[in-house]
Amino acid sequence: MFKKILVATDGSPKSKKALETAFKLKIQKPDSEVTVLHVSETPLKTVVESSVEYSSKIMVLPDSTRINMIREKDEILEEARLIAEEMGIRVKLLNKIGDPASVIVEEAEKGGYDLIVIGGEGRSSRILGSVASRVLNQFKGSVLVVK
Repeated sequence: MFKKILVATDGSPKSKKALETAFKLKIQKPDSEVTVLHVSETPLKTVVESSVEYSSKIMVLPDSTRINMIREKDEILEEARLIAEEMGIRVKLLNKIGDPASVIVEEAEKGGYDLIVIGGEGRSSRILGSVASRVLNQFKGSVLVVK
């Protein structure tokens, strides 16, 4: 069975189901390790705002944008921690910045994860979200898509 499980969350309802599913797997196999990953996307639309300074390598976001990103990340990871606590398990929490699918796959490969658990659709209403679809196509290991 799976020893290292990476569950990706964006705070959406399907993502919450993915969290619960990964945590249930942990309960069934107590010696497994579960890591919750939230990836904050760099808000590309802010690059055109006059208050944003950037070069080809560095972008300085306005304070309000940075504060909103931090608040969203904190709320999403805190919800994951509370769900895990209610289910009586301990999890590791991670936050990264970048393209969600790429970061999820990179973290899974780098960390030696056996399984990625991800919601079938994120904040869009597609049948299979673009992030889940890309993770399925890019990750060489097992992926559990929760609907």
